[in-house]
Amino acid sequence: MSQLNSPSQQEIRRTDKYTGGYLLFVCVRCTIQYVLLPFVLPFFGLRADVAVSISILIDFIALGMITFNVYRLWNTNWRYRYLALSVVMVTILLIFLYNDLRHLLQI
Repeated sequence: MSQLNSPSQQEIRRTDKYTGGYLLFVCVRCTIQYVLLPFVLPFFGLRADVAVSISILIDFIALGMITFNVYRLWNTNWRYRYLALSVVMVTILLIFLYNDLRHLLQI
């Protein structure tokens, strides 16, 4: 079994930057999905299908960012902690995607 090397200071800063960017994206995503889409779009007369489509797009972007972060953090000492968090988040996102697709396709 190979020993993982401790990350350099440069790698830690770069990883913090990626993780910070992802956390910022999560904040923006939650604000859009849970405040803007359900309350603001209907106020302007837009149909629910528009909100669901935007939500699906945002979920796919989030899944891509999670995958990218797992790839970037794989060679670090904290990969299993992030991987466990990622599994939980991907499960939640897949449930949201399933419900959004079901609503959009009227299944």
